[in-house]
Amino acid sequence: MEILEIPKDVWSPISSLVRHGIYKNERSALINIIHDLSLSKMTKFESDMKGFEKKYNTDFENFKSKIEAAEKEDFEKWDDYIEWKAYFTAYNYWKSVHEESSQWL
Repeated sequence: MEILEIPKDVWSPISSLVRHGIYKNERSALINIIHDLSLSKMTKFESDMKGFEKKYNTDFENFKSKIEAAEKEDFEKWDDYIEWKAYFTAYNYWKSVHEESSQWL
């Protein structure tokens, strides 16, 4: 088991949640906070992606294929692709955090 030193000013709010009966222990508090944060991030990035899905009437993977196969560059679409890719990547990162934290609940 690895030991990690956490400053009291960081640990105190987490312990307070346990003392007030919100979580059964500090481990549970941290896991639930991470789980809830990841769900919140996923929801935000999913919402951002839906705007592009609606605009182009397709999902990210299909849009990516079309833009990469296009003979002529469309700068607006490429700008959207870069932004959409960032949302897609962030969404998938937070999804993996959410799935991992779900195993610990």
